Amino acid sequence: MPHYKSLDRGPVDFKSRVHRKEGDIMTIAKKSVISVPQTMRIKNAVDLMVKEGIRRLPVTEPGTKRLIGVVRTRDILEFLGGGEKFNIVKVKFGGNFLAAVNEPVKMVMERDLTYGTSRMSITEVARLILDRGVGGVPILDDDKKIVGIVSERDFLPFIPEVTGAKVSYYMSRHVATAESSFSILDATRTIVSRGFRRLPVVSGGRLVGIVTSMDILRYLSSNKIFDYLSTEKFEDAMSISVEKIMTQEVFRAAPEMDVGEAARIMHQRGCGGLPVISGDELVGIITEHDLMRLLI
Repeated sequence: MPHYKSLDRGPVDFKSRVHRKEGDIMTIAKKSVISVPQTMRIKNAVDLMVKEGIRRLPVTEPGTKRLIGVVRTRDILEFLGGGEKFNIVKVKFGGNFLAAVNEPVKMVMERDLTYGTSRMSITEVARLILDRGVGGVPILDDDKKIVGIVSERDFLPFIPEVTGAKVSYYMSRHVATAESSFSILDATRTIVSRGFRRLPVVSGGRLVGIVTSMDILRYLSSNKIFDYLSTEKFEDAMSISVEKIMTQEVFRAAPEMDVGEAARIMHQRGCGGLPVISGDELVGIITEHDLMRLLI
C-alpha cells in the first residue's frame, strides 16, 4: 500500500520500548499455532479461519510439522474471484463454486514463504514484516518447525497511549473505497488488485461502513451464500451488494488524534485499520501496518 505522509510531523522515538535482545520474539509470539495439512479442503480452511478469527493458516507436513506453505485470506479471495488464481476455477471447474471450494488448500497456498526464526529479536521481526509487506509471519525453530506466529497487532502494545504524533502524519491519504452499490465481487477484486485488506464503503461521499477480507470470508463460510447461489456459478453468489456483508459500526480516527490513541482503539477493538474522518469527509486511513513504522 502506498504510504503518504502529511507535513504536520512531530513523532517521537518509541524504539526504546521495543526489546532488542536476540531471540526475544518468542516473548510476544503466539505459541499455540493452528496449522493444517495441504489436503484440507479450501472450504474447511475458510471455516477455520473465520471461527478462529485468523488471517493466515500455516500449512505443515504431517508427522514432521515442518512448514511448507501458508494460506492467507488474500489467497482465498484471489482463488474465488479476485485475482490470477481464479483462472484455476474458470479453467478447471468451469466456474463451478461448489467443486472449487472442495479442492485441497495446496491449490491456493503461498509457497514463497516469509518467516521469522526463534533466534530473532522483536525489532528484526517487525522490520521483516514491514519490508516484505505481510501482515504476520510464522516463527520457526532450527528444524524449520513452527513454534509461534506473530501478526502486526502483536506490536501495537509497544506504542504509548500518548506520543505527541498525529494520525495525519502516519495515515495513508489515497484511500481506495467501495460504493455501496458495489457487488461483493467488485470489492473482492479491488481488495486483491490494490493489495488492501479493507475498503471503506461510501454513499454520496459519506462513510456508511467498511468491508474487510474477513467479512468476505465470513460470507463464504456462512449458509447465506447458498441463498444467492441460483446456479453453481460463483459469480451468482458474489453479485449481491456489498452492503449485505459490510460492517456498519465503524471505529474511526480524526486527523488530529494521537497515534497512540489510534493504536489503543485498534488493539482493544480488534480492528486492523481506522478510516480517518474530518467533518463528514473521508480523508485517509490508518492501519496497523502504518503504526508499526513508529517502531523501526
